[in-house]
Amino acid sequence: PRIDCDFLSRATYLGSATLSAFDKSHPLVGAREAFLKNLFGCPYNLAIRGKGNHSVRFYEILAAGRIPLFVNTACVLPLEHEIDWKAHTLWCDYDDVSHIGDRVVAGHEARTPAEFAQVQHANRELWERRLKPVPFFTHVLETVAAGRPAP
Repeated sequence: PRIDCDFLSRATYLGSATLSAFDKSHPLVGAREAFLKNLFGCPYNLAIRGKGNHSVRFYEILAAGRIPLFVNTACVLPLEHEIDWKAHTLWCDYDDVSHIGDRVVAGHEARTPAEFAQVQHANRELWERRLKPVPFFTHVLETVAAGRPAP
């Protein structure tokens, strides 16, 4: 009750669409535009697992400089030994999902407006420097080439 929500509910999932779905003439382009408008219009975005135990939404949220409301379903996150994911998200373990609203309110109130803005900037920077395909795979290849386990 203390949170204004703006959920988009769909009968189908856009993630399995081919790249042609992003062509301006494709019938799904309206759904993608609505998703992006919602993404950029909300400071926190729900990042739950998709068909597998991962979510493209998670990376889209970071790329947009927003804060993922991350529901942990025993996910393995990239570079988890190098990135403090709890500093970049509002984290909620699946077993505690019935209290997710309380976690959002407490997490938001724990940050000053400046800290809130800093997390958003840090999330965009994290995506740019570490998670975009080229820097991510370059790091993985350099790590393996140096004889260390893949991150």
